[in-house]
Amino acid sequence: MKRQNDFGFGNQTGKLQNNRRRLNKDGSFNILRKGIGQLELDFYQELILMSWTRFFIVLLLFYAMVNSLFALLYMAVGIENLSGAVEDERMSSFWDAFYFSVQTLTTVGYGSLSPQGFETNLVAALGAFTGLLSFALATGLLFARFSRPNAKILFSEKAIIAPYKEDRKNFQLRIVNKRRNILTDIRASLMITWTEDNRQHYGHLKLEQDFLHFFPLNWTIVHPINKDSPLYNWTAETMTQNRAEFLVVIQGYDDTFSNKVRTQSSYYWNEIAWNKRFVPMYYINEEGYTVLEIGKLSRLSAA
Repeated sequence: MKRQNDFGFGNQTGKLQNNRRRLNKDGSFNILRKGIGQLELDFYQELILMSWTRFFIVLLLFYAMVNSLFALLYMAVGIENLSGAVEDERMSSFWDAFYFSVQTLTTVGYGSLSPQGFETNLVAALGAFTGLLSFALATGLLFARFSRPNAKILFSEKAIIAPYKEDRKNFQLRIVNKRRNILTDIRASLMITWTEDNRQHYGHLKLEQDFLHFFPLNWTIVHPINKDSPLYNWTAETMTQNRAEFLVVIQGYDDTFSNKVRTQSSYYWNEIAWNKRFVPMYYINEEGYTVLEIGKLSRLSAA
């Protein structure tokens, strides 16, 4: 086993008696950053990296907020200056102003409402300019999200300690490509960090096979537990006491983007199943095709 003093998480974290993992399941670092404005640090990256559901919710909230702001401006300069709007104290005046703002920002212009007077036309001009900038920004964000190369590698929910030959064991985890795209030249790295004697320890775990030319099926990543492994003679109690965490990094070449992609995840000590085996994920059907069952990625059986 190749050892090193630090993977970039620092050597002092072992002195902190906590149960926080260093690498989250989604591959993000479990680090709180301070001393810089949160919006300056995260706003653009959050819009690029957040889920599509959250992204569209943010867009809708921004869209509603901007149009509500301009609706209030139209009412401030006088709802009577919007030709075709209902002039009363109820919400109908606000909604007329709101939908006129929508028409202005999106440049639809149905013609049922129109601005009258200098102040109202000035607000309309500002709204049109805001609409141009907003849609340009939204288009850029959509393009950035679609064009960003990323790997959709699924990791098994648990890693396992499986029996091997001659009373030996090995550490295993399983991955599969969620997409139908072609991934080639796949390389895996497995590391471990644990706390012992009030210090943080790090080490690289040697794999039985760390490279695949092609990745059409699942891949079970195996670390043989021998005398050179830090897991040698470990038990479930040892792993719990040392708060072990296994960090896995997958790199490969994505044919769709013609670019390298990378993803990472981790397994904490309580996400390790002992004396289990992974259920086979693929079989040959009657027509001679290889069938890969993605739903069996995390399915285990007794050893």
